[in-house]
Amino acid sequence: MAVSGKTHSAVFVSEVLTSLFHDTPQLCLNFLARDGTKFLNFYWEESAKRIDPSQRRSSFGLNYDLRFPWKDAAVGLIILPKPLTAGEAFYVALAYRPYRITPIFHISDATKVVVLEYHPTVGENETLLVEWDRKMRREKLGAGPLPVLEDFYKAVINLIKD
Repeated sequence: MAVSGKTHSAVFVSEVLTSLFHDTPQLCLNFLARDGTKFLNFYWEESAKRIDPSQRRSSFGLNYDLRFPWKDAAVGLIILPKPLTAGEAFYVALAYRPYRITPIFHISDATKVVVLEYHPTVGENETLLVEWDRKMRREKLGAGPLPVLEDFYKAVINLIKD
């Protein structure tokens, strides 16, 4: 694998977790529900293979919470190790809404990966909400909430509600 100039946390979020979830959302959430931090730690270690060894970090603090905000919707909230540099994430939301697939054109926004990043120069909360789409592109959504899990979850629900 190619060595990335990104931090360990950034590779885990933007490459490994985003790709895994968009490609296999139901399976990803099933593994998260069944194996929890064991599943996350496995992929944390996999992401370490893509970075310079000097960028490797402990997974201390890596955790999750799985929520079901309404029927046929699931949100996996991933709690990351404390960000050390701008652009690293506090939290990632893996939102799955399987009912959002259009049968005629097979267009789907059934999966959504929303991230709360640390940015000391953005807003009073020093956070930025971003989305990683299916094509691994990063879209800035705007200044984010305080880096508190419940505040992040509320922001995600506002983004994914119909």
